[in-house]
Amino acid sequence: MVTIPKSVKEQRIVDNANIYDFVLSEEDMHAINSLNKNERVGPDPDNFNF
Repeated sequence: MVTIPKSVKEQRIVDNANIYDFVLSEEDMHAINSLNKNERVGPDPDNFNF
């Protein structure tokens, strides 16, 4: 899932664009990687009736 931030306030637009001001620890990366269950969360694009 992708989040697309939206704002009309200049400072929030700047804040939304400033995405490189953090560091993930090894523990954070492990927690994120453990979320992968190798399951699809939406329709299979190879078997989808458009």
